[in-house]
Amino acid sequence: MTSSKVQNAFTVDLEEWYQGLTSTNGRPETWPELESRVVPATEQLLDLLRDYEIRATFFVLGIVAEQHPQLIETVAAEGHEIGVHGYWHRFVSRMTRDEFAAELDLALTAITAVTGSTPLGHRAPYFSINAQTPWAFEVIASRGLHYDSSVFPTRNMLYGYPDAPRFPYPIEGTDLIEFPASTMRVGGRNWPIAGGFYNRVLPIELIRRGLKQVNEAGQPAVLYIHPWEMDTRQVYDQVTPRERLTHYHGRNGLEAKLRRLFDEFCFGPLAELLPAYQTRLQDRSSALATNAGSS
Repeated sequence: MTSSKVQNAFTVDLEEWYQGLTSTNGRPETWPELESRVVPATEQLLDLLRDYEIRATFFVLGIVAEQHPQLIETVAAEGHEIGVHGYWHRFVSRMTRDEFAAELDLALTAITAVTGSTPLGHRAPYFSINAQTPWAFEVIASRGLHYDSSVFPTRNMLYGYPDAPRFPYPIEGTDLIEFPASTMRVGGRNWPIAGGFYNRVLPIELIRRGLKQVNEAGQPAVLYIHPWEMDTRQVYDQVTPRERLTHYHGRNGLEAKLRRLFDEFCFGPLAELLPAYQTRLQDRSSALATNAGSS
């Protein structure tokens, strides 16, 4: 029995463990030397989602789709939504518009070759779309996508867009809807509760409180996870002190936390939330057009 009538979004950034580490992320020439664990880690996550009959959105890295097409086929066959997560897992904020467009095209080609259809949604690696990259939304919209989920309205040492809205909103000048990663409002500031590192290190009661705060505002929470976060057997000693904390701390307790959240809250893919927000955008556009015509 869930305590929340609001459907929230459960999302997965489908990537290898070494593609998220900043110390290995920028050296793709070394990736073939590192152990691939994305298949068993994702299968473990799929088992968990199957236990609760939850369908999620999987934002797939293009290179993973190329190297493990059967994994993507399995994810899609189980009813999960397939989105796009870039190709090389690069910071959008460190690319030019043309570089981002080229990488997005490469990723879309790799994913559609497996699924046969263009994804509806996009998420930037490291939530790296911010106030300095408004052109990224234009590129995403021009490729026929319908929504983005790359904004994290908070700030940490790697990313953040603290002045962005906390809840889903239309991107001005496009038909895109933005679904930001969820935050909790405390002391006049936004605090991250949306998943990943935060779900591993924060007490479960604080996470529950944050989700309830979002739902009590009538809004869906947007959570995220990486399959490698549940892979407690994966070890790589050549990490920085920061990475030892952000990449490895709290893995042992994550599954138990997710099970508690799945028991209490409703979750589904972002695609199921999209129509309601598209309707709101259309209604607003119609109202503006009517007002303009009557003035």
